[in-house]
Amino acid sequence: MRVLFAAVSVTSHLLPMVPLAGALRAAGHEVLLAGQPDLLPEAEAAGFVTAAVGSARLEEDRRRRMARVAQQQAALPGGTWQPTWDQLAARWRERVDGVLGDHLEIGRWWRPDLIVTDPLEFSARILGGALGVPVVVHRWGPETMSTEAAEPARRALADLCERAGVPAGLGDPALVIDPCPPGLQFPEAAPARAVRHVPFNGAGSVPDWARRTAGDRRRVCVSLGSMPAHLGGLSLLRTLASAVAGLDRVEAVVPLGPELREQVGELPDAVRVVDPAPLHLFLDGCAAVIHHGGSGTALTAIAHGLPQLVLPQFNPALAMCGERVAVTGVGLNLAADTRPGPAAVATALRTLLDDPGPRIRTAAVRRDMAGQPTPADLVPHLESLAAGGTRRPAARTG
Repeated sequence: MRVLFAAVSVTSHLLPMVPLAGALRAAGHEVLLAGQPDLLPEAEAAGFVTAAVGSARLEEDRRRRMARVAQQQAALPGGTWQPTWDQLAARWRERVDGVLGDHLEIGRWWRPDLIVTDPLEFSARILGGALGVPVVVHRWGPETMSTEAAEPARRALADLCERAGVPAGLGDPALVIDPCPPGLQFPEAAPARAVRHVPFNGAGSVPDWARRTAGDRRRVCVSLGSMPAHLGGLSLLRTLASAVAGLDRVEAVVPLGPELREQVGELPDAVRVVDPAPLHLFLDGCAAVIHHGGSGTALTAIAHGLPQLVLPQFNPALAMCGERVAVTGVGLNLAADTRPGPAAVATALRTLLDDPGPRIRTAAVRRDMAGQPTPADLVPHLESLAAGGTRRPAARTG
């Protein structure tokens, strides 16, 4: 069968789907990824054949908006920010309007038997309705947005559905796939089919330094995702550096691109700046992970048996991940509205390294994760799902 994957231009939404795409290819199926131009290099490095939708300007506009929000957030009491559903729905509609035509053109040309999409690529949901093809939503981690967004998205996208030949509006997915291990997902999230999280944080090489031990120091990985680039992560990094400098026999490893190193300024000897590399390639030599609340980072840390300290910033999705990390006991969470300083971060990190509780709980969740069905285990179910579709007849031209 042919399976069309789709994702918004956020790498952390794409990467959780890569293992499933690989399992489908290994079973003999064709896979194509439809995404905006800025997402395609990452997708191609992960092994996808790609087709472009929309334009680079869509992502440029999104990044400018995010930068403005970050500046506004910094001035708010407590540093918190929470968009309304109307604000989110307006953004979704603007984006879908920019990519839907291309999605329809690609879909009618390639004629997929199944569509797999991240929860926020609503254009792929409309395409499924237009083609009569089952749509599978693949969650990225602990979140309730895919559940809560259903009605706001239906209202905001009703006219675009009509224009695409789907007068009934945005349909429900035929299946939701969830990579969260038991207990980590929000109880209020809609039911989903479990799949094991297989760590994949991008393509790359194992760094030379990762093959050497840290001596008598405990190595802590600091992963801030895309935050240093445009969401105020440099300020957070300086706070972390001050915190680590006061701890005994701790080495913090910070992957950071060369374009940002000069902006950071001088750092203590205990903080080691290295070239960016996929997280799953060097965690085996670490004792803990400090991160910004990215679900991929949280799940990868669990898969490696490492306790974690979450310092979520203004994005509500990051705060949600930190909340679940704390509730399940696999780590600690210092919420953005507490504005933690170096002393608070140092205290939390010392607890994470010295208290066996988070490590024991992480080991238990890791065992649960390992017991979940693999992406390969899901392939027969997806084949049956595609066979039961009601695809509208049309000759393939590809």
